[in-house]
Order: sequence, then structure tokens, then C-alpha cells
Amino acid sequence: MYLEGVSWDLNNKYIRAQSPKELIYEMPLVQIIPIETIKLKLKDSIKVPVYVTQARRNAGGKGMVMEADLSTSEHISHWVLQGIAMCLNTDE
Repeated sequence: MYLEGVSWDLNNKYIRAQSPKELIYEMPLVQIIPIETIKLKLKDSIKVPVYVTQARRNAGGKGMVMEADLSTSEHISHWVLQGIAMCLNTDE
């Protein structure tokens, strides 16, 4: 998985601003745990869309796989305005 528009802080385990000239950031291993939304209690996190490719769509016009909840220290609107996303494949 790769992050676009943001990078991951390994020490604090939350998203942070990307470094200069860093377009994509390879995420560390991610554990996906399915849970009912009623039982989910998240604080200081943002729902980041996960797409199949960096084009954010496939040939059929669809490409979003799921939403990932990532921790953040900034306000959610800060990241929404930057258009952050996760991708399963890169164009490189």
C-alpha cells in the first residue's frame, strides 16, 4: 500500500506532511481488522480512501476498494484539502 499526499510517522504512528520531492510513500505492513461500525470508537483519525491504482479508477470507472482509518495529530480538514489517498499499486 502507498500513501499519496501524506507520509507515515513510524515513531508516533500517525500521518504527517510529506517530505519535499516525495510524491508517494510506501506504507509499512497494515493489519486490516473487520469490525461493526457500531462498535468502532475512533478519536483523532481520518477515513482515507483506498484505491486500486493511482489513477483512482479502473477501466470500469470504479476503483475505490475501502476506507482506511488512519490516526492524525492535525484537524481532519487539513488532510481533506490536500486530497490524501492510499493506493494498492503505483504507476511507477
